Amino acid sequence: MLKQKLISINSLSELKEKESTTFVKTLPQDYILKKAVFKPLVKLKNVCVSYKERPIVNNICWVINPGEFWQLIGPNGSGKSTLLSLISGDNPKAYLQDITLFGMKKGSGESIWDIKKYIGFFSSEVTRSFRRFVTIENMIISGFLDSIGLYKKPSDRQIIIAHQWLKLLNMFNIKDKSFQFLSEGHKRLVLIARAMVKQPPLLILDEPTNGLDDLDTKIFTELINKIAFESSTAILYVSHRAETAIKANYIYELLPNKNGSTGVAYKN
Repeated sequence: MLKQKLISINSLSELKEKESTTFVKTLPQDYILKKAVFKPLVKLKNVCVSYKERPIVNNICWVINPGEFWQLIGPNGSGKSTLLSLISGDNPKAYLQDITLFGMKKGSGESIWDIKKYIGFFSSEVTRSFRRFVTIENMIISGFLDSIGLYKKPSDRQIIIAHQWLKLLNMFNIKDKSFQFLSEGHKRLVLIARAMVKQPPLLILDEPTNGLDDLDTKIFTELINKIAFESSTAILYVSHRAETAIKANYIYELLPNKNGSTGVAYKN
C-alpha cells in the first residue's frame, strides 16, 4: 500500500488540477504567538547602486508593509538581484544607502543575522544545496533551526507544526522518506514549508518556478497564493515577467535605463 501511495504523488503533475482541492487544509498555526510587528518591513529611499562605474539601479524608492503581496518584475540585468541582496542584508553596498529593514536603519550596528531571522527565502537554485539524506519531515523541521539537516532534538510544538505542513502538502504518509526521493516540484513545496514554519514577516521567492511545467507551476503558485491569503507574512515574488497565476496585490517594475534602472510601483 505504501508503494502505491508513493507512486501516486511522485510527480506534481499527478495532483488534481482543481485549484480548490489541492491544498484543502488551513495554513498551520503560528510558531511564535507574540511576534514583533514592523511597519514598514522594508523601506528603500533614493537607493542608487553601481558596480565598477556601471549604474545598476537609480533613485529606487520602495516600501513593503506587513502582509502585502508584491511581485518584482523586470528584464534580465535590470537589477532585481541587486534589490534582493540589499533587502536580505547580503550586499555591503546597502551601508551607503538610506535603507530600513525590520525597524533597523542599515548601518546602525545590526548584523546580517539580525535581518535574516525575519526572512524566509526560496529560489529555484536552492534545491541543489540539499544533497545528503534527510527525511522530508526533518527537512521541514530544520527550518526552525536554519540548518541543513537536523542536529538538535525538536520541540513537541515544532513537530506538531511540521506535521501540519506535511498534511497540508499531502505528504504526511511519506514523511520518513528521503527528501531526494521527491520530484523537483514536490521538493519546492517542501522547501516553501521549510521557509514558512516560523511564519516570518517576509518571504522572498526568487524566480521560484524556473524549470517547472505549466501544471507544476499552477500548483506551486496555488500554495503561494494560499500563504498570502491566510497568513500575515508579506511576500516578495521575483520574476522577469508578470505571471497571471500569481495574485499579487502590488507590482514593482524595474525599467532599464543607461543611468540605472528606475522603479515604478502600482496596484495589480
